[in-house]
Amino acid sequence: MTTKQFKLIGFTCGAIIISGVCCKAATIPDNLAVKAIMGEACGEGYKGMLAVAGAIRNRGTLQGVYGVKATHIYKEPAYVWANAKKAWKESAKVDITKGANHWEGTDFKRPAWSMGMKITLRYKKHIFYKS
Repeated sequence: MTTKQFKLIGFTCGAIIISGVCCKAATIPDNLAVKAIMGEACGEGYKGMLAVAGAIRNRGTLQGVYGVKATHIYKEPAYVWANAKKAWKESAKVDITKGANHWEGTDFKRPAWSMGMKITLRYKKHIFYKS
């Protein structure tokens, strides 16, 4: 294989991976993503919400994201909702979690499911992991 062929293969594989992530995240309705961000990180400020938004995009699904069903979010003021919407939109371009697709709250011991995963970010009361 020549160097030129190798570069072409690398580019093609990268494009498949990138488009796979974009396609997965595109299947998450914006309104549900915003609810999940609110339920998971409304008390973490904009950066915390941006981190959760990025991890949701990397994950490509809301399966296992309990925040999407949180009822406490409806007591939050309009500016917090606006920040969650902004975080979801920005997370399409920026990933501050460095590829994380899981997270957990620091109020608990490290869960068994996270063993073997790489910690990519610690922010306030969340730890983000990449599987």
